[in-house]
Amino acid sequence: MSLPAAALSKPDTSATSGQTTPGAVAKEQGLDVAVTVASAPLPERDGYAAEPKPAPVPVAPAYASGAYTGPVPDAFLGMFSVWPVAGGVLADGFGYRDGGEFHGGIDVIAPGGTPIVAVGAGTVVQIDGGGGWGQYVKIDHGGGVQTLYAHMIAGSPVVGVGQFVEAGQVIGLVGSTGYATTTHCHLEVYVEGGRVDPMQFFAL
Repeated sequence: MSLPAAALSKPDTSATSGQTTPGAVAKEQGLDVAVTVASAPLPERDGYAAEPKPAPVPVAPAYASGAYTGPVPDAFLGMFSVWPVAGGVLADGFGYRDGGEFHGGIDVIAPGGTPIVAVGAGTVVQIDGGGGWGQYVKIDHGGGVQTLYAHMIAGSPVVGVGQFVEAGQVIGLVGSTGYATTTHCHLEVYVEGGRVDPMQFFAL
């Protein structure tokens, strides 16, 4: 069995022998290695680098109650795909009438007793039967958007406050209670308490 040539060479004992000159420091104990390690850049931990916190996703702006005067935020445009009264005809729009009176919603003409449905999913937040609206139901759709359905037949709402309803679900019947000259559904849409043109919300 032959030995490697390196094994036959005489070991160098000049630097490793136990008899060293007093005060001398072995070469292997030099500080040059430590300095080199300390000056090296620190590696990334687990391959991840620090990144800035992402900016929050923009949301639709909020408006003070009753003070909304701008356009409908893009996030709300076309959010309703169900007409409040199937077969109902739009007879009066949103805005100022010729006589200067402000009309805060749209009027959908239909025979008395025709079902009124929720134009979008949401939670019923109010049911009442007094004042100019007569019998009405109000629904909160989230995001600051609410709808109000007025002039229903007294006592016709088939939903309750706190109830969740789906788009197209029947909530009451067309009537002429309150300040109404014929049977119709008066529909209002609110953004953070301010009335806006309901037609901007429909994708029909």
